[in-house]
Amino acid sequence: MNLKNLIEKLSADERKDLLRLLQVEINVPKFINIHLATHEDESVHCPHCSSGDIYGHGAYKGRRRYRCKSCQKSFNDFTGTAVSGIKKTEKFEEYLNLMVESLTIRKASAVLGVNMKTVFDWRHKILSSLSALNGESFSGIVECDDKQVDMSEKGSRKLTRKPYKRHRDRTIKRGVSNDKVSIIVATDRKGKPTMQVAKVGRIDVKSIEKTIGKYMGQQNVLCSDSHPSIVAWASEKQLEHYTFVASKQHVKDRCYHVQHVNSMDNQYERWMKHFCGVATKYLPNYLNWFIFLEKMKQSSQKAMEMAKIVLSNVGALIDYRAIEKLYQNLLMLQYSKT
Repeated sequence: MNLKNLIEKLSADERKDLLRLLQVEINVPKFINIHLATHEDESVHCPHCSSGDIYGHGAYKGRRRYRCKSCQKSFNDFTGTAVSGIKKTEKFEEYLNLMVESLTIRKASAVLGVNMKTVFDWRHKILSSLSALNGESFSGIVECDDKQVDMSEKGSRKLTRKPYKRHRDRTIKRGVSNDKVSIIVATDRKGKPTMQVAKVGRIDVKSIEKTIGKYMGQQNVLCSDSHPSIVAWASEKQLEHYTFVASKQHVKDRCYHVQHVNSMDNQYERWMKHFCGVATKYLPNYLNWFIFLEKMKQSSQKAMEMAKIVLSNVGALIDYRAIEKLYQNLLMLQYSKT
């Protein structure tokens, strides 16, 4: 069989269709294959009670089923993960490729032929799976910064005010205010970045400790601007701390600076622009997404890496269902101080 002769007989549209099919076949990760390859030597535990006292309970649509002797609940290979309950699994697998390309919901919906609401739900189930990737213990020199983004109620059906037709219709105070959300941005020199929502309004020592405190120790050297809360927090943690004022000094002792974290800030701003605004409720998920892309930017198998993370996080659905609660907690934390 001469494939070249067969391809030459195809029309231009047929060649495009063939190319797309080949790309899907080669690049789209298959959940069943990944699960079997990565969990072959692992013992199965109940996702409901973590018990290892289980037994086989048949199979359904290629997924092995089990029943737990401790809690009497049944489950399959994907229970608790973002894949659980997904009916169009093949489309969901294909969507992972579009996620690593940072495609908008509208464009992804057109490519997949799936409703936009479905794509929206898939997006946030996947992003909830990436939460464990956003934050790990730092090594050596750590650069830290805080940034503010406007509060947004995009998509909300429970507005207590008249909706804005344009972003410029908003009346927002300049500088840091309760109309903005503070984000802590930190990274070391070994590719371990993190971006965490700290609080509504100005950051304080408590919010810094909550976001990055568990990743820092006295073995680390902190570099940041001279924000009073960061200075006070570093003093409490007894960290070696170097502060910088952008207009005066950029580098100390030829190795202490904040250029990496400032570069990450700029990359984040550029990346976020094509989403045309993100609701504050979903902001932590987009930070997870950006951190994943940062950590995997040298990888040629980003979709495969994302699939492995999605299948390994059995608490993803719990995190997905807790999005609204976490958002309300963020707001209540601010209201309790005003």
